Amino acid sequence: MEFRESSITALTDLGLNNLEANVYLALLKEPGTTGYRVGKTLGKAVSNVYQALESLARKGVVILQCEGRDRRYSPVPVKEVVSRFRSDLEERTRVLEEELKDLEAPPSDTGIYRIDNQAQLFNKIETLIGEAKASVLFTADGFFIRQLQPQLEKAAASGKAVLVLGYEDIEIRHCEFLKLSSGTNGPWPGHWIIMDVDGIQHLIAYFEKPDILTHAIWCDDQYVSYWIHFFMMADFTLMTFFQETRNKEEYREIHDRLHSIYNRYNHHNLNLMPLYTIFDNLKCKQISKKKTT
Repeated sequence: MEFRESSITALTDLGLNNLEANVYLALLKEPGTTGYRVGKTLGKAVSNVYQALESLARKGVVILQCEGRDRRYSPVPVKEVVSRFRSDLEERTRVLEEELKDLEAPPSDTGIYRIDNQAQLFNKIETLIGEAKASVLFTADGFFIRQLQPQLEKAAASGKAVLVLGYEDIEIRHCEFLKLSSGTNGPWPGHWIIMDVDGIQHLIAYFEKPDILTHAIWCDDQYVSYWIHFFMMADFTLMTFFQETRNKEEYREIHDRLHSIYNRYNHHNLNLMPLYTIFDNLKCKQISKKKTT
């Protein structure tokens, strides 16, 4: 008898060896059977199967039933086994935390850290939002805003000040949401996430596609994050001001004056774009794709 490799792996990942996993699966198919019968079913040495059964019994995964001289084994129901493994894992992680916390070095005063793994990135984003004490400033594509909407709403509902800047109509409960018209002359193609938490941590991520992380950093340098916080606020409010006053005659003078200063120092007008070499490869790839299509 052979079982799916994924079923065996799921059990071995939880601490059973390969034979123990096969024995447990065999008992699920034929409960209340003898070790001899299991050995013949699996094509394994009976002595090894009995050793596996004794180990499984100690682990609380199988039950031994004695009927006269017969020793029969039945599997503990899957739900009970899963519950037991979950409890064991929680206890082991608790013990691990207790054992290692005294060895952990105190956090450094400052740090800029690169994140290359997308799952790690979103885990970090959710942790930052969840641990925010006062505020979250957040801007991203609509795709990512929707993905992180539950965490943003939860933070805002708990009393945190959450300000979100987006380019689509998205209703986010409890949060303050600013919508801008999407421009066509941004510095990079692709997708992004920029966030600041409490003015003491910030995170910047760039994606070639929503599922392809290109570059991401998290920074807990409080001096740098202090300025990132104010720069994001300034950008959010300034862009909103430009949009709200664009066609209002009573604001024409101040709108044009501020817009003139903004344009004067724009990436394009200062010819800064050639200096941004980090995404040259990405730009070439996108140009190549356009040619092929």
